[in-house]
Amino acid sequence: MTQKIDPERRELSPSQLTWSRFCTHRMALLSGLILIMLVILAVAAPIIEYVSGYNTSSVDLLNRFETASLSHPFGTDELGRDVLLRLFYGGRVSLLVGLTTAVLAALFGVMIGIPAGYFGGWLDSLLMRLTDSVIALPLLPLLIVLAAVDLSKLGVSPAVANSPELSFYRIVLIISLVGWTTVARLVRGAALSLRERDFVLAALSQ
Repeated sequence: MTQKIDPERRELSPSQLTWSRFCTHRMALLSGLILIMLVILAVAAPIIEYVSGYNTSSVDLLNRFETASLSHPFGTDELGRDVLLRLFYGGRVSLLVGLTTAVLAALFGVMIGIPAGYFGGWLDSLLMRLTDSVIALPLLPLLIVLAAVDLSKLGVSPAVANSPELSFYRIVLIISLVGWTTVARLVRGAALSLRERDFVLAALSQ
């Protein structure tokens, strides 16, 4: 018994079909809306801070450990700072770290995967052994050790070593240096597949 295919559904592109399935899946749609809302709140954290009149870095010891209220929906911490606003700012940092590391890891993976897949031979073996070595590293202990390195003992001035900007760059660099392996394998596989295609072989034979 053959299954009838809706003509309109058959004409959909893969991206349109994926979007159609996403929109008809209630849990996926709800999860997407919640994620978008959290991203908007994190990006708009400075605006929310300005409108609310609370400063996330100011200390108010008279209002320590307040319970949830209209003025402080998540209460306050041990220094009297609004917990909800600090969560929004933490979300901004997490988003920025995630996006930056994803881009850098993709760049590293492409730079490793394309030469390995296209040229093959000893270069492929060398780059893939390097990839396997990085994959074999214990990721979490390595991140903890690298993040705990005191840069001031390596000749960096204490003002620079303890700056928030340098801490951000350190986290991004550390995660990027160990997060490119999956991208490298995928790009290498795509390069190997394309290298054997007829149009590539025809172009090389000319």
